[in-house]
Amino acid sequence: MALVVVFACGIFGPSRALRAATWAERLGYPADKPVVILHGSSMGECYEANIAGQQSLLAGQLHSASLLAPAPWFGEFAQWHAQHAEFDVGLDLTLNSEGETYRWGPVLSRGDVASLVDDEGQLWRSVVQVHANVKAVDVERELRAQIERALKAGIRPGHFTTHLGALVSRDDLSAIYLKLARHYWVPAVVVELTPQLIERFAELGFPLGDSLVQLIAEYPLPKIDDLRFLAPAESYESLRDDLLGQLASLAPCITQINLQPAVQSGALQKISDDWQQRVWEAQLLADPQLQEKFESGEIIATNWKEIMRRFEEGAAGEEGPAGEEGPAGEEGPANEPGEK
Repeated sequence: MALVVVFACGIFGPSRALRAATWAERLGYPADKPVVILHGSSMGECYEANIAGQQSLLAGQLHSASLLAPAPWFGEFAQWHAQHAEFDVGLDLTLNSEGETYRWGPVLSRGDVASLVDDEGQLWRSVVQVHANVKAVDVERELRAQIERALKAGIRPGHFTTHLGALVSRDDLSAIYLKLARHYWVPAVVVELTPQLIERFAELGFPLGDSLVQLIAEYPLPKIDDLRFLAPAESYESLRDDLLGQLASLAPCITQINLQPAVQSGALQKISDDWQQRVWEAQLLADPQLQEKFESGEIIATNWKEIMRRFEEGAAGEEGPAGEEGPAGEEGPANEPGEK
């Protein structure tokens, strides 16, 4: 299962020197500057996450966010998004409910996707349990239901992500992830697998199967060059230094940095073991030192709506799947990030 962690986190993301062209270059971003998506995950999990995400999006501090369709506070965030559809909100396709006591089940009836739930009727806690127990047919059925729930709520997802990396734990699940991205013409968060990166995985003892490499190579929608997370911190200052250090060392390519912001409350402390880190991450998004990095012009901010717009404008003659209406004609917000 270490492969899931490495692939999902992009810890060993390739440098620009190892590739012919980064996705930043392919999509027309300046070739000499890092392009960054500050992404907030776990919207819909709880009220505290929703408020932090909404405030950070409105302030321009988060560039992108993803929503858990099966989670209890999905409806509240969906109602907010109906009034703020200009923001890039994606779906965190979900096969896990990892909390100790605060949990959720699938969108579909438990009897219809029996392999996805434990003896409490909730989604499996760990990715290891997902890997060992789920049936691909149940996974695809449930994920389609999650997407349809979002669409019925008025959310046209800007992107798909995989909650806890569960959909890259098996090749058949990865195939479903990319199949749904193609079908709905919504980009999945996928890191480009260069030959050098594949070789590095093998040297580290995590060989990537030919089928997975082929799936990623044949996937037609835009990818990113690197995907990063913030390590657990012992203080706010060390967390801030971690993020600022990562930003200072980025290569000129597209990097998504995932955060999980939330506002502090007694309830959050009960439902989330890492509540302090999440509160610090919400505070970090508003930190003047972080904002200065982006205001200086050293780093370009973007989001998945902007990435998809650039991709479709540059992919002359390419069309979405038959019968699917893509977002090519949609306009972004007046303050859409990214240089044009």
